[in-house]
Amino acid sequence: MSQENVEIVREAMDAYNLGDKDEWAQFMDPELETFPVPEFPEPGPLIGPDAAWDFYERFGETLAGSKLYETAEVETAELIDAGERVFACQRTQLQGRGSVEEIEFKLWGVHTFDQGRWLRTQWFLERSEALAAAGLSQ
Repeated sequence: MSQENVEIVREAMDAYNLGDKDEWAQFMDPELETFPVPEFPEPGPLIGPDAAWDFYERFGETLAGSKLYETAEVETAELIDAGERVFACQRTQLQGRGSVEEIEFKLWGVHTFDQGRWLRTQWFLERSEALAAAGLSQ
């Protein structure tokens, strides 16, 4: 089942990048828990797919709406099977406006599954913390 979880993350992220909320939400448990990084102003946990989707949309709008950057492209840069968990790296390329340099912003997520249902996501700013939360070593 664990490799199937990796495929679920891949398919869900493809749906998200296409803006297809219904396709994305089909993989989520109705009581999905989403925990943003503690440094974010948004309190957690967020409960349910709608709350998670809205949070991700606001986050993307914040990045895209910056006066310093023109575009924000998100890609799933790394997926590691960890049994009932999937370790993922979400990389965002921020294209600078004018003389502002392009930067790369990464968040690491640990996605927890039960029988193919996405139950929980916890986000981290540090790769090592996410690996530990997923039960993986460096």
